[in-house]
Amino acid sequence: MPRETDTLPDIQVQWTESGIPSEESIIDAAAAGMVSRKDEPYESFVKDLSLSRAKEFLTKMIEYGHESVLEHITFQFWVSMSRVASHQQVRHRMASYTQMSLRKKRSLTTDDFVVPPQIKSEDLGEWIADSKQVIDTYEKWLAKGYEVDVARRKLTQEARTDMVMTINARSLRNYFNLRAKHDADFEINAVAKRMYQLICEEGLGFLFEDIGFE
Repeated sequence: MPRETDTLPDIQVQWTESGIPSEESIIDAAAAGMVSRKDEPYESFVKDLSLSRAKEFLTKMIEYGHESVLEHITFQFWVSMSRVASHQQVRHRMASYTQMSLRKKRSLTTDDFVVPPQIKSEDLGEWIADSKQVIDTYEKWLAKGYEVDVARRKLTQEARTDMVMTINARSLRNYFNLRAKHDADFEINAVAKRMYQLICEEGLGFLFEDIGFE
């Protein structure tokens, strides 16, 4: 099970059990970068490489634009979002995803539908009622004896989906550069910012602090 963290409204982002890069992986990434710069045996410079020195080295590599070494650092998140936002999420193909399937029969409630924060309080009841109507329609076609593959086509894009996302630090920088901007879809923008918050809480924000989060 994912470890619990605070959540954004209607959007959930958590670390998986092994999702946080270890100190050793940070040191290994820096050592990998040093391989291309030092004419000496690997053991001679990696044995005394501290975490603080590794962070300094990786920060310099980012400044120089030599980001390939960041591919040795891997993050893994559990994300819950709407299916419409998930379609944009999985476009970042330099990552690995395992996503909840809607081909299995599910008992749905209105909590399984993401409510956009833009919905005004006076319209919230109507929005939720529309979601309930979608659920009723889905269940009606199941009750008629149709397979889930048929009935699920009545579900709307706001239906919630869960996924596990594994991504290396270099690709995550690209993800943040595209999705942490004000013109990104509001939901995936919130997911990106929550990921960055979790990363900073683990002392790994130095890998992304040059990116302007909006």
